[in-house]
This record gives sequence, C-alpha cells and structure tokens, in this order.
Amino acid sequence: MSIELLDRQVGLYDRWHSGERKLQDLLQVRESVKNHSSIFRPYLTTQMQDFVPGLNYFFIGTLDEQGRPWVSFLTGRKGFMSSPHIRLLEIKTRLEGGAGQQRHHKAKAAGEGAGYGSAPDPLFHNLTKGETLSGGQRKWGGVALDFTNRRRNKMNGVLSPDDILTVNEATGELHLLLTVEQTIGNCPKYITIREIDSTAPPDSFEPDASTSQVLDENSRRPLFKGLTPEQTAIVDQADCLFIASRFIDESIADQTSGMDCNHRGGNPGFARVNGNQIVFPDYSGNRFFNTLGNIMNDERVGLLFVNFGAGDTLQVTGRARILIGKDAQEAYSHAQRVVQVTIEDSVLRPGSLPFKMRTKELSPYNPVTPSHQQRGIDKTAVPVEATLAEITAHTDDIRTFRFKTSKPIRYSPGQYAVLDFGAFNTLGYRHMAPDNPQSLNDDHIRTWTISSAPLGLSSLLKDTKYSSPDAWNEASEFALTIKRKPGGAISNLLHGLSLDPNHPFTVPLICTGGSFVLPDPELTSTPPKPSKVAMISGGIGSTPFLSMIRGARQVLTESPLDIHWILSATFVEDAIPEVLQELTAPFTAEGITGDKHRPTVSVTIFLTGHHTPEEATVAEAKVVSIPRVKAQFGRVDHKKLKAAIPDMEDRHVLLCGPEPFMDAVKGHLEVLRIPSQQILTEEFNF
Repeated sequence: MSIELLDRQVGLYDRWHSGERKLQDLLQVRESVKNHSSIFRPYLTTQMQDFVPGLNYFFIGTLDEQGRPWVSFLTGRKGFMSSPHIRLLEIKTRLEGGAGQQRHHKAKAAGEGAGYGSAPDPLFHNLTKGETLSGGQRKWGGVALDFTNRRRNKMNGVLSPDDILTVNEATGELHLLLTVEQTIGNCPKYITIREIDSTAPPDSFEPDASTSQVLDENSRRPLFKGLTPEQTAIVDQADCLFIASRFIDESIADQTSGMDCNHRGGNPGFARVNGNQIVFPDYSGNRFFNTLGNIMNDERVGLLFVNFGAGDTLQVTGRARILIGKDAQEAYSHAQRVVQVTIEDSVLRPGSLPFKMRTKELSPYNPVTPSHQQRGIDKTAVPVEATLAEITAHTDDIRTFRFKTSKPIRYSPGQYAVLDFGAFNTLGYRHMAPDNPQSLNDDHIRTWTISSAPLGLSSLLKDTKYSSPDAWNEASEFALTIKRKPGGAISNLLHGLSLDPNHPFTVPLICTGGSFVLPDPELTSTPPKPSKVAMISGGIGSTPFLSMIRGARQVLTESPLDIHWILSATFVEDAIPEVLQELTAPFTAEGITGDKHRPTVSVTIFLTGHHTPEEATVAEAKVVSIPRVKAQFGRVDHKKLKAAIPDMEDRHVLLCGPEPFMDAVKGHLEVLRIPSQQILTEEFNF
C-alpha cells in the first residue's frame, strides 16, 4: 500500500458495530463502555512498534475461500516482525512445516472420503486463494502476545495483493506487508506465563523445509464426525485458545468492519469437547465484546489450540453460538456466558512448532475448572433449600455448620455438597482486581465435603455398597466443617454468622456427589476377609474422613473394617480433639454383635508446628487422653508412614489434602511400593 494512503488521517469515533451494540444492550453494559472508543487506534503506537520486533511468535486470523476464519501460529527469529510505519506490520519469516503427520478432516457429503489427507497450515492457502474484497484485498486479525510478561496487543487490517511479497507453501517462506486499521492494548488477565524451552537458541530457529507438505486439492477427506482422541487431548490439556471472528461490511468504516483475533485463557480443561462441538466460558473482561459482537452478526469462527510442551497445534473452523444465562449454565456449569462452536473442519499439526514452551504460572484470575463429577450435575433440577440450624466453633478459624434441608436428600459418607451463595454476591463490576483476582468470576457456588453421615444404612450391608447413596438412609440434614480462608468471600461470610430465628440463613443446595468414598467390603469369601483402610489427610482434608468414619460406625458388617487414620495438623487444636474422641470411642461388647462387626479406628496425628518442650508435653497429653490416638512430631515421610501402619501394602489408601501435601505423600507411598491403583485421592480443586 502506498505511503500516501498509509498517511491519510483516520478519525476516532464511536467504533461499535451493530453486533457489539446488541450484546452490550442485552447485558446492560452499553452506557458504561460507550465512551471507550478512544482506546481503539487506527495505527500502531510507538510502544507497539517497539514491542513486536522482540517476539518469536504472532497469532493471526485469515479467511479461506468460503470466508471461514482460521488461526495460525507464526514463528520466527526475533525481528521477523517489524513496523516500518505506524500503519504497517511487516512479517518476514520461514515457517516450520511440522515434523509429525498432519491430518486434515473436512466435512463433506455423507460417504465422501475414506482416508486422511495431508495439509499444511491453512494460512498459505488463505493468503493466495482465500476470500477477497474490493480491490483484491483480504482481511486479517492478529494478536501480539509476550507470554513471559502477559503483555498483549490486538490489531487488525487488510492485506493488499501487492503487499503479498512471498508466500511459498513448499518452503514455508512468508513475506507480508499488513496494513493496520485498528489496534488496542489488552489486559493481561487469563494469560499463562510461559517461556521458550528449546535446544536451539530462540534467535536461530530454522525449519526443516523437507517436512513441508502441499495440500492435494483433489485428495479425498472423511466425513467429519467429531474430533479424534488425539485432537481432543490437545483441547483437554489447553489453558488457552486463540479465536478469530469476522464482521465484514464494506459499506461501513474500516475501524468497525473487519476481523478480530484474540486470546482466551483459563485453567487446563476450561474448553471442552462434546462430539463435534467445543464449548468454553466467556469470563469477565472489558465488556467491549469484540469477539462475541462479531459472532452476533456472523457465526463463522476459527480456533487454535496448542500443546506448548509438545509443539503440537490444532486448528478448527466452525460456527459459533453465544449462550447466556440458563442456556449457558446448561452447557457449562455456573457460567454466565458460553461460546459453543460446531466444528466444520480441522487441521492437526503434530510437532509443527520449532520450539517448546514451559509453563511457569497460571493466571491468578482463572476461575476454578469444575471437576468431571461436577460437570455431570443436573443443572435443570430445582435445588433443595438448606437452612443453617447450628454452628459449632472448634478453633478460631474452624467451625462446623449444620444445615436442615427442605426435603430429604441422599449421599454417601465422603461425598460433597454444592451450594449456591449467589444471593450474597454484593460486588459490583470491576475489570481488574489485583487484591483478589478470582473475585471477578466468582459465581458464589461453593463445594465442600460433607463432614456428617446419614443415619445408617437402609438395609444390612450385604448386597449393597458403601459407595451407593441409595444404600444409605435419607437425611434431612447435613454438616460442613469449614476453615476460614483469608480473603474468602463465603467462608468469611459463614464464620461471621450468628443464628437468628427471625432471619434464617437459607441457600439452595444444588446437589451432592463425588466418588471419594469408603471402598466396598469384600463379601465373596467365607468368612469374609477383613477390610483394611489407611486414611491420610493434611489440614482441612480431614473432612471426608470425619464423614466416612461416622458412617462406618453406624454399620454392622459381615466383614470386619479396620481403619488407621494418619492426620497431619499444625497443632492439636487443628485436629479437633473433641471430634476424634467421638470417632474412636469404644463400642459395647467390643464392637461385635453376633456375627456382625463394627469398625475399629486408630489415629496417628503428626504435629508439624513448632513446639517448645513444654508445649510438646501438653500436646502429647491431650492426644494420649483420647482412646486409640497417638501423637508424633514433625512431617510425614515414608519411614514414619511405615512405622505408623506396618501393613500399609495390605490396605486401601485414601488420600486427601492440599496439593503439595498430596504430592509429597504420593512420593512416600511410591517409595513403599504401594501400587497406584490401591490409592484413591480427593483434591480441593472444586
């Protein structure tokens, strides 16, 4: 494009197009963003011009001949991008062709295609044969992002025929002069910090041209029926995706019409595959809705997923829907907005990147990704109401809250309860919250392990199982033992409550669930073999074991149940001695009634806090006063585990606690040669 055209003045104005306005109005945010047009500029700022030459990668969206967007991962030596003019982005590089097999699936008429074809990045095809507008121009959208510091600049514009200087699919060579029509500096939210981990220095990337493949336009494709397991695995592990969208109307201004390419991030697993669809939440952002506004007007989108550790990429193109409110929550638990993409075409490029990247830090703004069990929750069911009936204080920051339910519920000891505290969300909108990042997407849904147990089994435990909620009697109440979390919105709310019969505290109980329960007894042999369980917990990870032991103590079984619980706590008070007294209290007649048995429970507490000799003496005295409870000082290791439970290899191992604690214990169990299939874990990653 000529310098004269580049230098022409472009005014700043209300740049929102009809799709963006429609969504802003629908979500009632139009008034709060209407004066933000000045954030968008029709040129690269000086800071942006200085930023792009220092990058080894760039993400760009282009259109194929059907007008479908695709996102590509461009790589090169530092300096492969430059900005010789404020309205010009020059890209000159030679792209890696991909060391692995490249598979391309294309949706065609039923029965067409029987095998895989080979395909390079769609970028090359799109630059030469993709959709063109007046004057042969092609639209593009891109995002320059530095993963090392989360800096992100978004831009878009046009590519004129004369500015396509080199596009060589066979060698991967690329030389483009991209005209810039709009830029914006985006916030760092949801971006994972990662760094290049390459055996070759970042400034000397050289692709293997021999791996480049040219798409045979006549090759036959199988009917697209959903992503392959190989492709699905890339989506499942991803903590980010890149999305290209479009709204092109040549009758309106350049700054309003065009393409958009941007980053979406979350914890690994935030994007999900469901058949031939991919769904992901739209988290709290600047509320401009550039991407979603485009989708309101044109449902065609492209997605890019990357396995940064392996250097693999997955590109898909399809049609998107925006789900809001109840529709969103049916597709993705507790999300307020969801993007649902029906896939029409996909390209898997194993080993296509010339480097790998190492993850250093997930964004603190990422909402917690629901577990697989929680994803199966029936979100359309009318929730039970749970009313707070009793509060028991154990320590300054640990309390038990007993709730009565509006109708009977069923659960197995060890399972969790999901409650909706949304009515107590008093925070207004904030774009950034460095003091409490996760509050921006806090839906006030909370999941806690139940610490109570149902009142016995509905029948003798012979043909039923501990793991089945139907085996247990219905309950009209449940209890949660909760530790106050610094800065925690709901734990602090609960710890600040006092019972008021005139103003009952009631919240919806969405469901109970979970698979972290006692192993079922072995009843096949005569007489039945004893069931042995080792419970290992750290901190508040003790709560499921409170429920399990309480439940087991109510059950008469043909198979004797022997439980040894190793509990790691800072001080004796954190182990809640009065509860341990309850759980280890002796039964009448030594726990045997005829040929039926009640469990035996032993506990070893590892006290990890600093104790003076006098404090240690007092702490040990408190512990030994409780039947079948012993105390040790210091952290758990494999030798102490073996000493506490000599027959560990003969036991089912249940492990629960903070992730660092669990990782350490897993290492100790590995040293003791405890098979992984013998270990059941529960993590507090709700």
